[in-house]
Amino acid sequence: MAQTVDDIADHMGLSVTTIRLVLLGKARQYRISRATETRVRDYIDEHGYQINHTARSLRLKRTDTLALILPRLSNHYFAYLAELLECRCREAGLQLMVACCDDSEANQQALIDNFQQRNVDGLFLVPANAKLAAKLFDNRLVLLDRDFGMSEYPVVVSDNERAGFELGQKLISFCRQSGRDPSILLLAGNPFMPSIDARTEGIKRAVKEAGVPRKNLHVQQAPRNGFSDGKNAMHRYLRAGQNLPSVLVSSSIPVFEGALAALRAEQRGYSCEQVLATFDDNTMLDFLPNPVCSMRQDCPHMIDLAFAEMQGLMTGHATIGRHISPLTLVARNM
Repeated sequence: MAQTVDDIADHMGLSVTTIRLVLLGKARQYRISRATETRVRDYIDEHGYQINHTARSLRLKRTDTLALILPRLSNHYFAYLAELLECRCREAGLQLMVACCDDSEANQQALIDNFQQRNVDGLFLVPANAKLAAKLFDNRLVLLDRDFGMSEYPVVVSDNERAGFELGQKLISFCRQSGRDPSILLLAGNPFMPSIDARTEGIKRAVKEAGVPRKNLHVQQAPRNGFSDGKNAMHRYLRAGQNLPSVLVSSSIPVFEGALAALRAEQRGYSCEQVLATFDDNTMLDFLPNPVCSMRQDCPHMIDLAFAEMQGLMTGHATIGRHISPLTLVARNM
């Protein structure tokens, strides 16, 4: 069974300091004899060595742990962000703790309090609201995906308004080229979140600049950005007696999946000619026969930016920047 520094020192009759210096490769610097160094290393090779993280944290005044709070892992986009960030932390010798708040302000605050009590060194947060204390984690806080205008913290977001505009332009152009009426139904989950609001405004701008009548754009709101929210929003729209427009757009992949489930259940007016579009991307879209357009977020780039900001905060070289990552338009069967 692996032993701690204290165990090794006790069994060998040496000081804890001597054992630590050998482990740190500083035996020569502190004039520890080669014989003692060899003895210690042979003992560790035979019995193993286990770090006492609690003692180490108290001594160094850091835990080498970071935390990530996001809405939910059922959303592939957030799950991918978490995976990429965990890999970056592991490569840097850090442990990442991940928790979901389900976009609840109360859950978010409870998780923040919990991580503070556990003395994590810093927090990555996809914020559920703008009500954050000013001195969280000694200001080692990086915001992801949503910009509520909290300028005291670094923030990394996608260029959602621009993405909405480009997506709207592409869809309207395709409709006109293929002889379709450019009419759009946008299912907007959690519409008051900055990211969703920006996407909606981008599509509205594209509609206006293309000279499409405003009545040709219908925005159906849903309380959240999940599968059931998309499904229920689509059911409400259809059961109000409205026909499907030329284009169905969703604010996220889970909403998109829910909307398709509702269309299949209702069996009304849906065909392979229906133009579909969504923010975020998934390889499963490749298997749809429909014309499909998506906006792919650059998750690796976002995590690179966020992790660099956290490293700056932890080393005292923070820039407190606002970083905007571009999205890529992916057109299928168009």
